Amino acid sequence: MRSNSFGFRLAAVAAGALLAQITLGGRAALAQDNSSLVDDRPVAIVRKEKPNRRPRRPRRSPVRARQVVERVPLLRLQWRVLKVREDGTQEETNPSAIFHVGDRLRLAVRPNQDGYLYVIHQTAPNQPGQIVFPDSRVNGGRNDVERAQEFILPSNCPPGIKPQDCSLIVAPPAGQEIFTLVFSRDLILDLPASAADAAGGISPLILLKLREGSGKMLRRTRGNSPFAVLVINTDTKDNEEIFETLVLNKGM
Repeated sequence: MRSNSFGFRLAAVAAGALLAQITLGGRAALAQDNSSLVDDRPVAIVRKEKPNRRPRRPRRSPVRARQVVERVPLLRLQWRVLKVREDGTQEETNPSAIFHVGDRLRLAVRPNQDGYLYVIHQTAPNQPGQIVFPDSRVNGGRNDVERAQEFILPSNCPPGIKPQDCSLIVAPPAGQEIFTLVFSRDLILDLPASAADAAGGISPLILLKLREGSGKMLRRTRGNSPFAVLVINTDTKDNEEIFETLVLNKGM
């Protein structure tokens, strides 16, 4: 059996701290309030012009210098980690668990509205990022996504791999790898629109620059299942994207 291979060490963080918030007695102890997942009531946000962006649709005001206020839902992104059993079925697993060589995992990501999704993998913080999504085998190779659409990655593997065996396999050595989830209202031109466009990888400096330029007011809470993590950009003055970092922890 052959699948996509990554060394894993799964932790969700902004500055490496979320694990301390979500583990309690082996269960996710994030806030029990799930209303944020379904509460998509529009709020007033100030649209912030950023470089190298292509709007999904024309802005309401043709005057760039004018402050544009729109009533739209806050950006929300939910992610889950799934462990694949021997029979090919999958179950949601605690993201604070230590994963071991041979474990088979999948990542499920669901945005709360239309936008653009990127999933980027780095073998170490100082290594170039490789595009995991978009992928030509998923969503027709597009990274424009629709509201409430959940993507399970990987969902398609090379020919010869049974669908139930399609997974990310934990591989040695022990260490740390990083996945960056980016959900944006507009297309980010600094990020490739396909894996083919990122053949040489994405510079860590570009990822750092994009992360530093994004909204900092991110709230993390429990999603709509025991181990789901819901990330909400609560910044009404910079609600253009969500940058979520998953540090994947692996034991031997």
